[in-house]
Amino acid sequence: MDLPTCPAVVLTREHDDNRELAQALAARGVPVVEVPCLATRLVAPGALPAGPFAAVTFTSRRGVRGALLHAALGQHLQAAGRPLVAAVGDATAAALREADIAVDLVAEPPEGSVLAQLLLARLASASSVLLIRGNIQRGELAQALREAGHSVVELTTYQNYSPEIPLLDAFPVAAVFVASPSAVRRLVEKNPWLVNQPFCAIGPTTAEAARQSGARRVFEIGAEPAGWADALFERHRSALAAEEP
Repeated sequence: MDLPTCPAVVLTREHDDNRELAQALAARGVPVVEVPCLATRLVAPGALPAGPFAAVTFTSRRGVRGALLHAALGQHLQAAGRPLVAAVGDATAAALREADIAVDLVAEPPEGSVLAQLLLARLASASSVLLIRGNIQRGELAQALREAGHSVVELTTYQNYSPEIPLLDAFPVAAVFVASPSAVRRLVEKNPWLVNQPFCAIGPTTAEAARQSGARRVFEIGAEPAGWADALFERHRSALAAEEP
């Protein structure tokens, strides 16, 4: 891997997820180093859990893609009398709408705890909820619903696994962009020198993971993709200014 000699932004998501952000940064003259710390694969559909469900919840775009492998579920969510459809974040909601599935509840900021509160305000007592998820989950959404007396059935539609992360020689870093706690842990485990660099996290959970991994400078730049390029460009400008004699 060719490494830059001037401050660069490290992107840690999968390549396809990085594409638009990498292009936006490159257009502003910001060097980018892609180090994917997350890889996913969809899970082949098995038997769909028996309902009926009062609500079906989605926590990520990949969850939506995996759920659509279950043709019966997609049809059920488009039919009359369908359950509530709830999504964590605008990106997940957009993936559902692209599949012609109407969305009733969207958690912003994109946190499971926020979606739990929205659902608790709408569900009748002792409702059954289908939670579409990956194999790695914080569990706060399911926990909050169960503690309130609801039944939660979980369906894993994709798996998160660690790709081969390269051992990097030190290079000038303007910011490390991270979007999940697992990406933080994997990156720092392989390249501990990066904890001395600025981390830009999309939310409080990821920011806390960066701090717990030893990062000394952590910035929360929000979950809205439209603001990421601006925030990272500012970190780049700060790094260049710090290099000036």
